[in-house]
Amino acid sequence: MRHVSPLDGPTAEPSGPGSALADLLKKINVSQEDFADAIQTSRFTVNQIVNGKRKVTTAMALKIAKSTNTSAAFWLNLQRDVDAYEAHLRIAEELEAVRVVRKATPPELLVVHLD
Repeated sequence: MRHVSPLDGPTAEPSGPGSALADLLKKINVSQEDFADAIQTSRFTVNQIVNGKRKVTTAMALKIAKSTNTSAAFWLNLQRDVDAYEAHLRIAEELEAVRVVRKATPPELLVVHLD
């Protein structure tokens, strides 16, 4: 079995932080305007995030996390997956020419036994 990371290449377009935020706001019945007020930003900024037109920065992830009782890592991981997907699509041809200089370590060698 091989571990697959978002950096391995696109399999399917990942859900971004905007769609997760839209779903969460709908679930808790909070408008974008009320949420923007809660995190002290503009409704325009929240709307751009929800619509995938603006990236979630570290500072924004901290605000969203605090307001929604989630973690900043959750929002940043969603953004990272989208960024890696988009970058892979953008430089796919260049990646074909990249030469491997270090072979992968088999997963069974990564296990630490604490006996």
